Amino acid sequence: MSNKLTIYNFFTLLLVQLLTVFYNQTFILTDDVYRLIVGVQMSDRQFADYLQFVQKWQWLSYLFISLALLFRISFTWVCLKAGSFISEKFEDKSFWALSVRAEIVFTASALASLLYTEFFLDLESVEQLSVNPFSMQAMLSSIAPTWSSYLLNTLNIFELCYILLLAYLIAEDSKKKFLPSLKFVASSYLPGLVLWILLVSYLSIIFQP
Repeated sequence: MSNKLTIYNFFTLLLVQLLTVFYNQTFILTDDVYRLIVGVQMSDRQFADYLQFVQKWQWLSYLFISLALLFRISFTWVCLKAGSFISEKFEDKSFWALSVRAEIVFTASALASLLYTEFFLDLESVEQLSVNPFSMQAMLSSIAPTWSSYLLNTLNIFELCYILLLAYLIAEDSKKKFLPSLKFVASSYLPGLVLWILLVSYLSIIFQP
């Protein structure tokens, strides 16, 4: 894949994710929703100040999405690159371009979560927005400890699809069968993902109020 096409794919995915955030902030997290969620315990003056603060710093969410996209792609690239030093069968593959293409799964996840929130979720708290509706967290949130939320959110159908698509793209790029590529992803990306989950879970325990 050419560098121009990779750049085009990256910015297309970024645009879709930014539009998803824009829709969420404009049409889902309305003033009425904020009033329902946090404004009940505030005076009109306090609530107005709160809304002003939220609107002032909303642009940070767009920056966060951009950095998160770059981080996810870089994380996958590092994992696959490290794995290629062990498995010579997959040396010198365009892991960056493949990681960008595989990101379409998480973009689809963001769109699916938006549609679920818009049409099926009765929004009563901000915490509901942090739960992936297609994950184990959605089923176990009422009984799971707080520190496990990231772990359970990561265990979702889109993460599985991401692993399978990544293996397929690597197989296609390397002209190899799917199963060896899946084993390569399992031995490179998955260990990195587990370490990342353990780190986030540990920090959740340390900083849990």
